[in-house]
Amino acid sequence: MLRTWTDTHYKLEDEDWLYIATHEEQSSASLVCPGYARDGEGFSIHFTPAHLETLENLLAALRIIQAQQEAMLDYTYPEPKATKHLIRRSKMAGSSTTEPVTH
Repeated sequence: MLRTWTDTHYKLEDEDWLYIATHEEQSSASLVCPGYARDGEGFSIHFTPAHLETLENLLAALRIIQAQQEAMLDYTYPEPKATKHLIRRSKMAGSSTTEPVTH
C-alpha cells in the first residue's frame, strides 16, 4: 500500500495562549495551545526527556533571533560628520579663489 506523509504546520501568534501540562504516568510533558483560543485549531505536543537536546537547540535559536531583533531596535545610525574635502568656487564676480565647503 502506498503511504503519503502529512506535515502539519502552525504559526503561533505572539498573543496565542500556551501552557505546559505534565504527564507523570507517561514521563512526558506537553506544550498545549488550546483550540478554543485559536478558532478551533488547537494542538498538544508531548515531549519526553529524549527530546531535551532538540528543545534546547530550539530555545538557543530563538534566543539568537531575539538578540538580533533587540540589537536592531537599539541601533541608531550615526550622524554624518562635517566634511572639509569638498571645494567650491566663490561666486563673487572676478574671483578665482576656492574655499572648503562644510556640510
